[in-house]
This record gives sequence, C-alpha cells and structure tokens, in this order.
Amino acid sequence: MTERKRVTLLIGATALSVLLVGLASRMPAPAPLVAGIGVIPLALLLMLWRRCAPQQQVAPPPHAEAPPPPTRREPARAWVAGALAELPDAAILCEWPSHRIACANTAAAALFGRSALPMGGDIAMILPMEPLLRALEGLEAGGHTAFTCASADGAALLRARLRLHDGFYLLTLTPEDAEPTRALRELSLRRASVRDLRRPLANLRAAAETIALYPDMTPRERAAFDEVITEESAALSRAVERLEADIATQIPSAASTDLYSQDLFNCLARRLTAHRIRLNMVGIPLWLHGDSRGLLDALTVLARHLAQATGHSEFDFEALLADRRVYVDLAWNGTAVPAAMVEVWLDLPAGDGGDSVRELLDRHQSEPWSQSGGGPLSVLRIPLPPPHRPQFSPSDRPRPPRPEVHDLDLMQRHLHAGGLTNEKLSDLTFVAFDCETTGLRPDQGDRLIQVGAVRIGQGRVLSGESFERLIDPGIPIPAQSMAYHGISNDMVKGKPPLAVVLPQFAAFAGASALAGHNVAFDLKFLHAAQGETGIALRQPVLDTMILAALLDPGYDLSLEAVAGRLGVPPLPHRSALSDALVTAEILARLIAPLEARGIRTLGQACQASLDWLTQGHRS
Repeated sequence: MTERKRVTLLIGATALSVLLVGLASRMPAPAPLVAGIGVIPLALLLMLWRRCAPQQQVAPPPHAEAPPPPTRREPARAWVAGALAELPDAAILCEWPSHRIACANTAAAALFGRSALPMGGDIAMILPMEPLLRALEGLEAGGHTAFTCASADGAALLRARLRLHDGFYLLTLTPEDAEPTRALRELSLRRASVRDLRRPLANLRAAAETIALYPDMTPRERAAFDEVITEESAALSRAVERLEADIATQIPSAASTDLYSQDLFNCLARRLTAHRIRLNMVGIPLWLHGDSRGLLDALTVLARHLAQATGHSEFDFEALLADRRVYVDLAWNGTAVPAAMVEVWLDLPAGDGGDSVRELLDRHQSEPWSQSGGGPLSVLRIPLPPPHRPQFSPSDRPRPPRPEVHDLDLMQRHLHAGGLTNEKLSDLTFVAFDCETTGLRPDQGDRLIQVGAVRIGQGRVLSGESFERLIDPGIPIPAQSMAYHGISNDMVKGKPPLAVVLPQFAAFAGASALAGHNVAFDLKFLHAAQGETGIALRQPVLDTMILAALLDPGYDLSLEAVAGRLGVPPLPHRSALSDALVTAEILARLIAPLEARGIRTLGQACQASLDWLTQGHRS
C-alpha cells in the first residue's frame, strides 16, 4: 500500500470519527411522548360543561319575572366539544366515579366507532376497567398519569393519558400501531445508521491491523501511521458503542409504560388468530413494565416460530411473579425447545421498525429461555420488568369480612355430583363465581348488583374466559354496602336488570359444576331471583371455604386468609370478577392436597363437604 493510500485511509477514519462524535453531541433529547392537558384548560372546560349542562326547570313564583331563555347553553356546550375536537388524539371526557361518557371528539369516534360512544354510555363499553381503575387509584384532583391498555375487543393497544379534576376525568388515547412520533423516527434512523456503519468500521480496523502486520515503509513511518490508524479506528468503535447505548436507553424511556398482562394477551391472541394459533389466558393477570408495541411484535414472532417448531397450534399464556421480574410464559404439552433454536429466533426481524426480537427484548433486559414446566408441560419463558407502581396496592380502607353462611338445606340441593360423580376434580370444567349485593338479606328485599365468573379447565384458571356484569337492582344501594364493595348508585344506573343478566350468566356456566367461596351466601340470592327470572341453577356446587376447612381445620376461612396461605396473589381492585378469579385459583391449588387426602372425584368432594356441614363443624 502506498503512502498516499495510507493517508487517504487515515483521513477517512478521522472524518468518520468526527461525523459520529458530532452526531452524538448534537442528538436532542427525545420529546416527551406523553403530553398532558393542563389543569387550567381542563378546569375551564369542566366549568363551562357544568354551566351549560341541562338543568331542571323550576316554575317561577306568581308575578315573578320569567328568567331569560338559556340561549347560550348549546353554543357553550358546542364550544367545549369544539375544544376537544382540536385535540389530534382521541379524547373522551367522563364523569367520575360513574364512568359515564360526557363528551368525545371526532378522533375518538373514528377510533372506536360513533355508535360505541353514546353520550351517557359506560366507558367499559370500549376500554377494560382494570387499567383505568388502577390509574385512577390514589390520583388526586388535578393529577395526571399515563398507562397502556387494550381496547375492549383486543383489536389495538392504546397509549392513554388521564387527568382527573373535580368529578370528571379526561382520557386521551393514541393507538400503539400508529406511525411513530418524529422523535422516535429520528432515533430509529440514527440507530439504523449505526448498524450500517459497523461493517465498514470493522473493515477499517482490519485494514489497519493488516498494515501493521505487513508494512512496506520505513520503521519510523510505519510506527507513526500504524499508531494513528489503530487509535482512530478504536476510537470510532468506542464512539459507535456509546451512540448505540445512548439510543438504546432513550427508546425505552420514551415508549415504556405499565402494562396489564390481560391487555397484552388480548392483543397478542387477536394477532395470532391470523396465523391459526390459539392462546388461552391462564392464572391471575399481573402488571409489568415495557414498550407494549415492541413486546407485542417480539411475542408474535416467538409464538409463530414456537408453533412451527413444536407442531402445536394452541398455547397457554400466563404471567407469574418472580424475584424483581414478571415472567410471561407460553406453555404447551411437549418437550422444551433447544436453546440454540431460541437463539436463532432472537435474531429474526420483528415489526416494521427493522429491530430484531433480541433488540426489542434487550430494551427490557430480557433473555428468554425454554424449560420443562412440570409434568407434561414445557414453557418458553420471557422475563420482563415489574411495574413502576406497586403490583398490589393495599386499600386504605380494608374491606370488612362477609359473614359466613352455612345453610345445610340449601347446600344439600347442590352437594350432589349427578352424572359427574366419578369425574376427577383435575379433569373437570368448573365455573367459579361471586356476587355483590345491596345487602345481606334477600328475604328482606336485598338484591344482586354484580355477578362475576371465570372458567377453570383441567386445573387451570382460564382467566381469558370470564363473565362480569353490573345489574340495576331497582332500589338504592345503602351506604354501608357501598363501603363493602365500592359500587355506587351512579355505577348501576341504566345497567340491565337481573332478568337480563341472570340468563346470560346461566348460558356462560352451561352444565359445568360451579364453585364459590362462602357460596351459600351467593346461592341464597340466586334462588331468590328464580321467580323473577325463571332461571334455576341445579348443577353441583363446591364451596372453597369448606374445602379449605377440610384441609386446615381451625384456621381463618375468609377469602383473603385462604388465598394468602395458598400463595394466591391479591388483586388490586375488589369486584365480583376479582373475587371469582381468586376463588378459581384457590380451587385449582386445593386439588392436589385434596387428592393427597383421598378426595379425587367430584362425588367424593361433595360427600366430604356435606359431612363437614352435617357434623356441625360450624354453627
């Protein structure tokens, strides 16, 4: 190589170094992706909304001047709607705590469909309630927060910003699959530039080393040029590594939020149906932290190749608590896949951003692996960061315990196995359910206001197969009952009556055996409703309170205490569905110890429960 070529090589190396260092120094901090609406503008909107809301007309006293007609009301309401319409993202104004939609802009109508956003309708028609309730929990007036959730139908993941003020909250929503923001586009472009420069930089360093090995210049010249070329190429490599590290840390901070595993499952399951892959959500949903779009892209690729490698088209999806991590497991019946195969999958492209599965998971400090899950099951395990907010937030006001109900006559009607006498508990399909009510005495007019249920199949809680309905009882809910379950009169106003909901619940349950905790309480209300609805539930019913008493006599039998002893994680918001989920997990975890005591079939469980009741263990 001639001296001219060596100098040209050195100049090129120096130019690249200057370019990269300059790029790193000029890189702007990414603009915030979450732009909240200020307290004053929201307060102004709410003031105008209230002042222009329809008011009850009161007849004026005789001879009094008639009040001026409310000519400004409709223009003012139109101004509020117009102000929301100016927001580029979907914006929905809701009453709190009833969650009724007060106003929505055209972007929201385009996102969900105008028919899905009736004024006065419930926000639960378009969004799952758990992420929303968690975001509102502990939020003070004027406060704001951001979170990620799925649409109610699982069609899209949504980036949500929420601000609470004076009996209302404002939600702004952006689809995660929308075009990335300018800041993210710039970061992705720079990241791609770094990847493109890696190869020529590696060649440059190799050329410099070759010159050092095969010099054709004087020793003095060789030493000087070799030193410069080697140092500059090493500096270029360090600059690229620093730049790539900076970009890698900026992307997750801009795109990551707390995410509910149920929402991640809903969107992933919907995506995979296009590839003829079925997902079953099992276990109790948990919170995690991450880039929802990146995780969805990475999990889609992993699930598709897992299906090809195993020959299976159905997998269980479960979130599990670990030490400072949350595991997302994809489980199947069969052997684990080799680590080398998982490594190949990690280098595959995912999504539209050009990133590999490995790069998307690296942002979450996640390295997946496959292992035996116990018994015939194997899992592909993806460890992910825990949520920034506490996984389980203890309530400021502990829920008072529900009185235990022991009704031998009532339970005798249901502690029979019928045609399922010899069916193993581990093979049966159960429906665990729970009810909330206006009070404790159906014989004195108290009524059902909520029913929640979830299916259990072969010892697994199928949390993706659930049922939850609020019911308008037609009577006021007493304050002492609201303190117990948190359901207000506004929340049930306009909901369907029991005559509509109970047939829906019966259809969901089908012929499956039922399960509940302190279930005689719930059965009293269901039997009291038979005359009104014509629905008579006659299938076998197991009480997890009694089953727990068979195994641990003398211990606290409340739902919380039994769950704690069995390691069932608590749910952050108490409702009929959350209690049904906890009950289902309790039953699933009781099956093995019951089998160890010789209680293996439904007939044996019913007889043991009936014996416990008739022997007067409880009065």
